[in-house]
This record gives sequence, structure tokens and C-alpha cells, in this order.
Amino acid sequence: MGSDFTVWLRVQNCSTEQRGISLFTQVAAIYYTGVYKSCFKKKREEVQLSASEVRELELVIKYSEYDPHLESQDNMLFTVLGRVAETRQVIAKQHKFCLCTPDLQIRVLGEAIVGKEMKAEIVFINPLPKILKNVQLHIEGPGLQTPKIVTIGDVGSHAKVTHTESLVPVRPGMRTLIANLDCPQLSQVHGVAEILVKTEAH
Repeated sequence: MGSDFTVWLRVQNCSTEQRGISLFTQVAAIYYTGVYKSCFKKKREEVQLSASEVRELELVIKYSEYDPHLESQDNMLFTVLGRVAETRQVIAKQHKFCLCTPDLQIRVLGEAIVGKEMKAEIVFINPLPKILKNVQLHIEGPGLQTPKIVTIGDVGSHAKVTHTESLVPVRPGMRTLIANLDCPQLSQVHGVAEILVKTEAH
């Protein structure tokens, strides 16, 4: 997420004779429900393959091409249509994928002891070359922290944000601290930390 990427298409001629293929590829944005949204990249090309030849074709997709079409929970759909000139055989393939979002990094500062304040550091780096608006952190952890929303505000392009959260564990044992980052431009950003809470200091 936030950078250019390449889709590779592997084409193989299983025949013992040369084949020519007319290929049409396109990339579209689709809603998380699978409903088609908009197409933003198309390419046509003619490919000549010798007998038994295997070739890899690349399609470079720039951030500037897909960014206007994607919202926080959208996926992408890659479609390939082709026709073999000599046999009129039709080729059709589709592949749905989503772009990876960054993780929140959570680091525990010091020991976790029942009834005593401890701190956890949550770090986020904006992967996008644009400002994130109205960023919020949702933090919770049974036995560690009641659900809480922390307003971060705006985060600059490729900027790093560090938030230190104070916690007072109320139950001993292994506990899970969960943090989620949310804003209109980016979602599905999570972080998890397993914390061993002790009954007393050693």
C-alpha cells in the first residue's frame, strides 16, 4: 500500500508448434463485498510463443493509478482475456487480491504487575505519500485496559507516530493488548502484544 507494484503473468505454449496470442489485461477496484467498482488499468498486446515456450509478462501498476479508485476496504481484481490465433482457443483468468497495510508495533516498557502502572509504546509509520486525516487509535485489552479511543489527528506523508499508553493491569496471567488505527484514508491497521502480568515484582 502506497507504492508501485508489479503483476506477473506467466504464459505457456503447451503445443509443439508456434502460437500467437492476443492478450487483454485489466485491473479494477472492487468493493470488499466483491461488487465491481471501477477499472483503472488496461493493456493489449500480441505475444508470439515458440513451441513449448514459457514467458513471463509484467504489468506495472503505479500508486498514482490505483489511489483515486481505492478506499480503505477495497480489493483489486486482475483479469486476463486472450485468444490463440491459430486455434481460436479462448483464455480467461481472474485473480482477486488486496494490498498489504502496515502493522502497528507495540512495545511493552518495563514489567507488568497487578495494580501498578505500566506503559506500552505504539508506533505507526504512514505508508502513503499523502497526509492521513483524523487518525484515531482504538486500544483495548481485557485485564489491562478498558476500550479507549485516542485521537492522533493528522499524520504527514511517510511520517512516524509514537503514542505511549499508560495501563494498570487488574488481573494476572497472559494478557493481550490490541490496538487498531482508523482514518478515512486507511484502515485494517492492527497491532497485538502478549503481556505476562505478574502478581508482584521480582
